[in-house]
Amino acid sequence: MITDAPSAENFNVLNFDEKAWHVWHHANFLMVRQNSYYRVNLYYMNGYYIQLWYHVKRNRIAKIAATTSSRIVDAYLPNISIDELILN
Repeated sequence: MITDAPSAENFNVLNFDEKAWHVWHHANFLMVRQNSYYRVNLYYMNGYYIQLWYHVKRNRIAKIAATTSSRIVDAYLPNISIDELILN
């Protein structure tokens, strides 16, 4: 556990630059999903998940938010394939 990383509740009240700093320096990238407007990167840090919403057409980060709910992973499950593991 990272000692200087904030809790999920404290993370969500940080300003944009502070959130970005913690994501870049402390969070572990898990995976990405995309729709027609956003590329959403999922990170894990200190027992909670962080989603970074990147607006593809505007070429900028629109939102960074944390949650302690593991249900957030459900949106990423369609992108997981274990076929290569089974076939090899």
